[in-house]
Amino acid sequence: MKKLTAETRAILRRPLGKVVSGRRAVSLLKGKRNVVSVGDFCSGALLRGGIHPAVVIYDHRCLREPVRGALAARLDAYDGKALRVANPPGFITDGLVTTVRRVLQRGRGKILVIGEEDLAALVVLIYARNGTPVVYGQPKRGMVLLEVDGELRAKARAIFGKMKRVGAPSV
Repeated sequence: MKKLTAETRAILRRPLGKVVSGRRAVSLLKGKRNVVSVGDFCSGALLRGGIHPAVVIYDHRCLREPVRGALAARLDAYDGKALRVANPPGFITDGLVTTVRRVLQRGRGKILVIGEEDLAALVVLIYARNGTPVVYGQPKRGMVLLEVDGELRAKARAIFGKMKRVGAPSV
């Protein structure tokens, strides 16, 4: 399991790609295949806009507040049963890595993270195929829209490598 350090937290405060509004993300993703969406807000915005991500990773929280009502129902109803994995805030557990890899290899699925899903985007960038469109939330700024390539994968691996390896805390 890996834990954010002060250095990696500072790096990840800056978006890894272009920040766009939900409406703009929907427009740019029309017709794209194999979209991966990380986060409740992003995933909900895409679904409302008619984009059906191949992979959705969510945690029933937005800005650390519980997600309820229509958004929670939309995410829970989308694309069948979710795989569940524990991942505390500020960490990337081995279980999260394994679950994300499994879903990406399958090419379709939904992951409900018990804890926090924010850092799952880093795992997606490491393991998704080149050309995969990825969307994740940038708090209070919008949605970050990326397309996986070798350079982005190397950047994600470098950040992951700078995180501190630790034992498993409870969620």
